[in-house]
Amino acid sequence: MKRLVSLVSIMLLVVSVACARDRVTQDVSLLPAEARDMIKTYFPKAMISYLKVDKSLFRTEGYDVRLSDGTELEFNTKGQWQEVESHPQAVPANLIPVSIKKYIDRYYGDYKVKKIKHNRRGYELKLSNGLEVEFDNMGNFLRLDD
Repeated sequence: MKRLVSLVSIMLLVVSVACARDRVTQDVSLLPAEARDMIKTYFPKAMISYLKVDKSLFRTEGYDVRLSDGTELEFNTKGQWQEVESHPQAVPANLIPVSIKKYIDRYYGDYKVKKIKHNRRGYELKLSNGLEVEFDNMGNFLRLDD
């Protein structure tokens, strides 16, 4: 009986790990509508090179997208962007909150924003000179890292 229970447990573990594989595709319909709209709005000329659906055991954790212009995007399960990294161009200015954009223009106007990351704590921007600038969710400056 113990062998049977052990065997069934091992089989369930193997099946759950097998189901947790990420899926890589070009099927845009797998993205939530909000993510598709964001891509159309901010990157109208770029095509999706690939889409990776990040999966854990039995659910989707998020989406990673690579565009034909080299831009990399990360979305959560609802389709809200979490990270945008642009190569070689800058992150679209309209994607950056107004108060943060004003701060960057004032103090770092000569540099491009190459990466922007948004989470529950706020925003983190990486500039073309290598500096990382952090802001809270209201757009208030928090700190600078080099």
